[in-house]
Amino acid sequence: MPVCTVTQPLTGKSAQDIFSTDLFIREIKGSADKLQIDVSALEEKSLPLYLENSLESSNPSVRATAHDILKLFGERLAVILLCLKEGAAKNRKARPDWSDEEWDYWHSLKQIILVGGLASPPLGEHLKYYVERVFKTSGKSPYTIILGKDSTYAGLRGCTTYLKDTSIDTSINNPGNTPASQSCVNLIFDYGQSFIKRSYAVMEGSEVIDIIILGKTLSRHVDWDIKDSSLEEQEALALNQYFLDTIERTVEEVEARGLSIHPHVILSIANYVKDGEIANRGGYGKLRLIAANYAEYLSSYFKDRFGKNFYFTLIHDGTAMAAGYADYKKSVCISLGTAFGVGFPEKRKHIEQEVAK
Repeated sequence: MPVCTVTQPLTGKSAQDIFSTDLFIREIKGSADKLQIDVSALEEKSLPLYLENSLESSNPSVRATAHDILKLFGERLAVILLCLKEGAAKNRKARPDWSDEEWDYWHSLKQIILVGGLASPPLGEHLKYYVERVFKTSGKSPYTIILGKDSTYAGLRGCTTYLKDTSIDTSINNPGNTPASQSCVNLIFDYGQSFIKRSYAVMEGSEVIDIIILGKTLSRHVDWDIKDSSLEEQEALALNQYFLDTIERTVEEVEARGLSIHPHVILSIANYVKDGEIANRGGYGKLRLIAANYAEYLSSYFKDRFGKNFYFTLIHDGTAMAAGYADYKKSVCISLGTAFGVGFPEKRKHIEQEVAK
């Protein structure tokens, strides 16, 4: 535990033990009466949204309870950042997979960009306030905390940086070689642990003109600690079907608007991925059981389903959200969602520079 003004008993706990959406929800449920929230009538994953309403309640007691919850988690976030910045010997020992290089990296950072549902206003503004207050009152050199613009959809916006010129390859689904429709759009998905966010990007050449946000849907079948292999296979099949249904429904919804869909589809996913292959880690890791290369599987499936060519780019959600902040120096992007997501803006910039060479 770093030396600071926070008196919560956090020694020996991991970041995930003290800060997550699930813990937020648990705290809200425990204070439901004080917050005047009927949790039985609400979807659990939406409870943080009702905390926002409590902050603006006309009842002083309700407002005070909401502030107490945000103070609790703001201080915890501050402690996590202090641990990373200071790199104390005991914390280094507890993280044997990191070398001095990783700890030095976090120490040298100047800016922390917060994105994700819990970083959205007004929740994010209150968390930022308490983080900054802990650093100041503890006499510690602070990170500069930046709240990402429209942070709930940071992953979708970051995905647009992977889009190519829409005039390229449109002939794939245009056998008559007629001019490509000006209404050609790219589908973009953000498959998270709590919600699946859907959108499409309107492009002119290589420039993103607009991002249209579609209705989000609850994530399902994303439990990750399944010990029984047969149960994991069943859940993998159910998750895959839900994955496919979401994309199929979105294709039909967008085409019903009279829009032509570009074959390049971007998928941000809360899991490690590499060249279309999904790692055995996290709730979406089960999809590795469906196909060795899930991106290729999706392309094949939707060609059969719609009679059109699609090709999919799968991106780790942390990488996707950071991609929109590539110009930020000495920064890291942290998503405050179901779990911590981390992305590195300057690494995205470095990749772009290498490709340009």
